[in-house]
Amino acid sequence: MIDVEIGVNYDIVTMAIYQPDISRRTGPKYRAIAQAIGEDIANGKLAPGMRLPTHRDLAWRLGVTVGTVSRAYGEAARLHLVGGEVGRGTYVLDAARADLPSLALTPSHLIEMTQNSPPLGPHGAALSDSLRTLADLPNTNALLGYNTEVGPEVHRRAGAAWLTRPGWDVAADDIIIMGGAQLALLSAMMTFTRADDPVLLEQLTYSQLIDEVHFAQRRAVSVTLDGEGLQPDALDAACRASGAKLLFVMPTLQNPTNAVMSQDRRRDIVEVARRHDLLVVEDDVYGYLMAERPLPIAALAPERTIYVTSASKCLAPGLRVAWVAAPPNLRPQLAEAARITTVTQPAVMGAIASQWILEGRAETLLQWQRREIAARFKIARQALDGLDWRGHPSAFHVMLHLPPPWTGDVFAAAARQAGITIQPISAFDAGADYAGQAVRITLTQVADHDILAKALSTLRRILGRGPNRPRAVI
Repeated sequence: MIDVEIGVNYDIVTMAIYQPDISRRTGPKYRAIAQAIGEDIANGKLAPGMRLPTHRDLAWRLGVTVGTVSRAYGEAARLHLVGGEVGRGTYVLDAARADLPSLALTPSHLIEMTQNSPPLGPHGAALSDSLRTLADLPNTNALLGYNTEVGPEVHRRAGAAWLTRPGWDVAADDIIIMGGAQLALLSAMMTFTRADDPVLLEQLTYSQLIDEVHFAQRRAVSVTLDGEGLQPDALDAACRASGAKLLFVMPTLQNPTNAVMSQDRRRDIVEVARRHDLLVVEDDVYGYLMAERPLPIAALAPERTIYVTSASKCLAPGLRVAWVAAPPNLRPQLAEAARITTVTQPAVMGAIASQWILEGRAETLLQWQRREIAARFKIARQALDGLDWRGHPSAFHVMLHLPPPWTGDVFAAAARQAGITIQPISAFDAGADYAGQAVRITLTQVADHDILAKALSTLRRILGRGPNRPRAVI
């Protein structure tokens, strides 16, 4: 039987004015903040029991998003530098008392359930076969040269074949090959908006997209969601209030809510987009995980939609190939953005993805992945039965809603102390105004089904115990 004890108790000294120095640090901001906290603990600037600023306060001081601070505190908690409890906030742990019982296999190994990465099985064998085939090509030097900005025609033909389905016909000339969906989203933002422009985002959305908006110095305008995703009336109101002309939307298996827009809802969104002359960036990286799914927004409004999907979610995370379908008048600008940011998409990755598509291997791997995800969803459904959660048989993750007095940040910190990493909902908050309390739990990052079941069972027990409360000081 697996058991955990969470939390430590000692008096806390408020450190509300603390501000880590990240001015000379490179790399992701959240990591820089966590590293600075670690160094300040080591040099004595932060003592055990000191309470760190709230997420919002530190975000304001550093000029970053609340989600970035949440990730930073989460990383520091993963390293057993800080802890968190309701009524106490985030506080510095005593290194001498950080040897908490854990589900982890070793003290330095956590059960990671934060990253939406696809499970891998026969993919390695498929890669070996592809590399042998590529090695036998008559001119392998061609794979090491520069490509055009839009990608080789054979790769675009393969991409068009992958995107085309009943109701939506895509041609090779419609496609630009880019180095992953992340780059495609940033390219669209940098190309079609300017600094300080408002950008419309779903109220809860992909945390990396929020980081991109702030990195590009745009203004995030959050649009309310419901059970189907983006609300048309809320989108209309946001357009009127902000004057924004660019919308990012994930209509299928929305991250983190797992919402899937109906075909009628997609038509309503298109109507609003046309009324306000919106350019729509449709993020469909998860759409291929559903065997039956509605038509993309790009099929309903091809004149104003930049459609983005990639191999990283539906095939393998290290296969950094994105297929971007865009209207003819927008493609030259996107191609120029691709040239400026990456020169060209590496030909080897594009060749592997194209070979898998044209030979039918991509479809075989996708079918394997759908079965694997469905099996993991079944495990989650059994482990979380009776709780307030939302998932989908085709999705990588579930969203667990928390009863009061839990908050997402405190529950995630408690889980880390038990050796499990999960994401608090604050990491996905595009407008710093989401009132709900929840966490996102990824089901696909854990390699073993048994470990997945045990981790979910442990999270359920933590939830049932309730958050630790501070001791009374007499």
